[in-house]
Amino acid sequence: MLKRDNPAPGQASTALHSPPLIPQDRTRFEYTGVVPSPWIQLNFSYGNSTISATAIIAAQAATDAAGIFDATKQLGIADAFLTVNLSQALHTPFMVRVGALSGRFGAMGQFDAGRYATPFIASTSTLGVNTSVGADLGHDFSLAVEHGIGSSLARPGSSILPEGWNDFGFTGAQGTGSADAPKGVGTTFVNRLHGVLGYKDLLQVGGHYLTAWTQDETVTSVGVQDGKIGVLGADARLTAGRGGHLYVGVAHTSASHAATVSGVIQILNARGGPELISEYLGPKSHGNGGLTTYGAQYDLSVARAVYGDTFRGKSPDLRLSLFGIGAHIKSDDPSADGTGKLKVGAELTYAIASWFAVSSRFDHATANTSDSKQAFNIYSPRVLFHTDWLSRDEFALQYSYFQYGDNVVVRPGYPPTPDPSATPDKHVVSLSGTYWW
Repeated sequence: MLKRDNPAPGQASTALHSPPLIPQDRTRFEYTGVVPSPWIQLNFSYGNSTISATAIIAAQAATDAAGIFDATKQLGIADAFLTVNLSQALHTPFMVRVGALSGRFGAMGQFDAGRYATPFIASTSTLGVNTSVGADLGHDFSLAVEHGIGSSLARPGSSILPEGWNDFGFTGAQGTGSADAPKGVGTTFVNRLHGVLGYKDLLQVGGHYLTAWTQDETVTSVGVQDGKIGVLGADARLTAGRGGHLYVGVAHTSASHAATVSGVIQILNARGGPELISEYLGPKSHGNGGLTTYGAQYDLSVARAVYGDTFRGKSPDLRLSLFGIGAHIKSDDPSADGTGKLKVGAELTYAIASWFAVSSRFDHATANTSDSKQAFNIYSPRVLFHTDWLSRDEFALQYSYFQYGDNVVVRPGYPPTPDPSATPDKHVVSLSGTYWW
């Protein structure tokens, strides 16, 4: 909601929007996840301890009460794969999965993706095969290695017309700044390798390598090279019991003629080359450049810090969380080269009773650290309701106040388009219910 500057006769002084018009697009760097958005997911699995089949149905919106039917938010069967687990037969962890698979790497939280609800290193959505193997190295050390290779299933080519059902031609690589630029994304392949070295249940150190590329002749014209996006990342997590949980990570993303690379790879939720260009590298980069990201999150339970292992989560507690992600851009586009991006935040939650808690969160985000007018702050107090101390349900009533710089731009409309003249909402009230298992 926001206050109208000059309400006309018959107009209320307060304008109401649903959903709110705020700079919280999921694919943009400034996304914080503080304002809840719909997510529905059902996992179905059938089999035994050796072989099983899994199908995951997901959606980003519920059709009931929707203003329009947005097909891109109805994901349908998002994942479908077979799992073969030979750990018992081989006496060592060994698992193979084949099918349509998603991968998320760089979870900043201890049990979830973190306060920003965004994989820090990268995420993938491919049709292929994943192989995982683990080994006990002795002296309380263990090693886990995962390799995956896959590709996109469809090849949209260059003839697709922008419509609502196809995300308004997301496959088209607009903004490449070249007359002979590719006219769309092509079949994209992803090869990735991950390794994690663990010490007891205390410390895990991981390394990540991903490369996504396309060499599809249907989307490249004369003189345009095949596209590629590569990611190298490293992260570590310390789970110190009463000392809390700490995650730190760093990653470097390199892009070469990336406009033809599809959304089977996502960098901080930006899908493939087109959104990497629009959000980070700039329209005149020709898809060439790099992005260095660094992030951290620290979570502490005060009751656990005081009482140690005797605290079981079934009594009042004060929980603190500190988090942040920064990015630095190197690009062939002079307007984007050298740009820094930053978002940081803190959250404090007081669990008062088995059914009730209060919480407050602060977020600061900026699309350009050299321009303070592109920054904004979010203040979000809320009250939480549960059915028990350790229940898997939560109802949250939240108010968020947005404090904007003069150059913060939102994207209204369908499809969403940046509009510097649009006035974003300052006050957001949300009521959300969450259930997980």
